[in-house]
Amino acid sequence: MKERLLFVLAAVLIAGSWQVSTVFGEGQDEVWFDFLKKDQEEENEQQDDEKDKDVHKHEAWIKYKAKELGIETEGKELGDLAKEVKQAKLLKKAEELGVETEGKDLKQLAKDIHHAKVLQEAEELGVETEGKEPEELAEEVMDVKLQKKAEELGIDTEGKYKEDLLKEVQMAILEKEAETYNVDTDGKKHHEIIMDIHEAKIYDSAEKLGMETEGKKPQEILNEIFEEYADEAKELQIFPFEDNKDKFYLQHYMKEHD
Repeated sequence: MKERLLFVLAAVLIAGSWQVSTVFGEGQDEVWFDFLKKDQEEENEQQDDEKDKDVHKHEAWIKYKAKELGIETEGKELGDLAKEVKQAKLLKKAEELGVETEGKDLKQLAKDIHHAKVLQEAEELGVETEGKEPEELAEEVMDVKLQKKAEELGIDTEGKYKEDLLKEVQMAILEKEAETYNVDTDGKKHHEIIMDIHEAKIYDSAEKLGMETEGKKPQEILNEIFEEYADEAKELQIFPFEDNKDKFYLQHYMKEHD
């Protein structure tokens, strides 16, 4: 059952229809997954201080998104602000997709937005939606998207299980990105390669923005980009504002399999 659920999650992600974080493919919102996932778990054994640490790690991003959404940040606890940003993003996306919000909690609203995105993808791909359950439709959309991505990468799909094909597609995408940023993949696990690529992109963006990086940790540089260089980075379409639809399912699905 767990493997099926993980694969359905991957289906949603690869289809580009709905990230668990409800970010919907917005490249700069990558970090949203960390704390929104916690909100959706029914049982969370993580201690309060660990939760606070995770949220504060993304303080610059949270405040940037709050400003972008017109949310006042003064005098608010960061955890509360993060939830407010999450809610505002959901409501904004619901409005864009024409999803009814009246009387729904955030979890239900996220599910409805998810399904709306799946329906949108299905229509674009010519996938029949009539009489299908949301999970079934998401899997079918994923199957079509996976086949297309495999063909795009020159991967043979004949006789392969979807799980195996997905892993092969993921690794091909990783290797391509690693080569672009001169990241060594030898002997590394998937999530280690992803983190190394992530770090390489931060330094690459810093160089393009003319930032001073000596003595700074990657997270500090990323925070500085959000705080002082966001407009310029967005205009250049560089990390963390790049348009990269592949990185979300790579980042989160692969962690479950290392």
